[in-house]
Amino acid sequence: VGLPFPGRSVIRSIVLADVRLAPEHADLITADAIGGAFALVAPFGDGYHRVAAWHRDRNVPDDTPVDLDEIKQIARLALGDDFGMRDPRWLSRFHSDERQAPAYRVGRVFLAGDAAHVHSPAGGQGMNTGLQDAANLGWKLAQVIHGHAGPDLLDTYHSERHPVGRTVLRSSGGILRLAMARRPAALALRVATTAFAGLAGPVRRRALGQITGIGYRYPAPRGAHPLTGARVPDLRLADGTRLYEALRGLRFVLITPAPHGPAPGREDRLTTAHWRSPRRTALLVRPDGHVAWAADSATATDIERALTVHVGRADTPGS
Repeated sequence: VGLPFPGRSVIRSIVLADVRLAPEHADLITADAIGGAFALVAPFGDGYHRVAAWHRDRNVPDDTPVDLDEIKQIARLALGDDFGMRDPRWLSRFHSDERQAPAYRVGRVFLAGDAAHVHSPAGGQGMNTGLQDAANLGWKLAQVIHGHAGPDLLDTYHSERHPVGRTVLRSSGGILRLAMARRPAALALRVATTAFAGLAGPVRRRALGQITGIGYRYPAPRGAHPLTGARVPDLRLADGTRLYEALRGLRFVLITPAPHGPAPGREDRLTTAHWRSPRRTALLVRPDGHVAWAADSATATDIERALTVHVGRADTPGS
């Protein structure tokens, strides 16, 4: 589609292997970095472990053959032990880029996941970010294809997800640069950052929100309710079920004070639920779990107007 993919390589010659370990390490999961070496070991559950290893001073092309001795040597440097690694069933070498497409939509083409943004594995944010790209785009495509929303809705995919991708690149890059630090000032910053994140609850919650991808909120129109754009937690509803159970139906979920509800005609794309508490806020949750609209003490007319805007007009009998 002619889009550039600006950025650069940030870390080279990461080696991977699937190996067996000595029997006493069958359930081992560990990771550490010492000096210029990093290694991670995690079990698959089938008797094999995935090993990822990197050494600052070994920057070779991706097509350079990998052997088990190289991985064991890095593991011993980073972890103090190679845990009896043997019988590799798969070995590979790769490099990691930081890149982001300037547009997630070009006409009828949409980019998501690694096609839209790539970054280092630091922070473990890639898979969740890609999945939530798809979740954001999927319901919007459905709304437009079925005639319940205009094509302009598809433009909001870029405006909502591109800033998230940019933030992921920055946070992943920041973690990587701290991990690769050599200068005393940068090393001191790494120690201070790690200690602060471990002690400060709000910082820890913010970091978890970024890593999982559910801590982001999308821009809201001027004058909108403060909840608009926020990700909704898994609320318990009046009938004893939970919000995320209702969202499995791939529909919008309208939560209102009982017994208020919308007029019929949108059952194919809307689920109605009620608060378990006496809360008076009306909340319209998008299929991707973010608030499309909210209002305190909303009237039936307010609710119907919001549903028409976000969910589409109600179907008339026989249509």
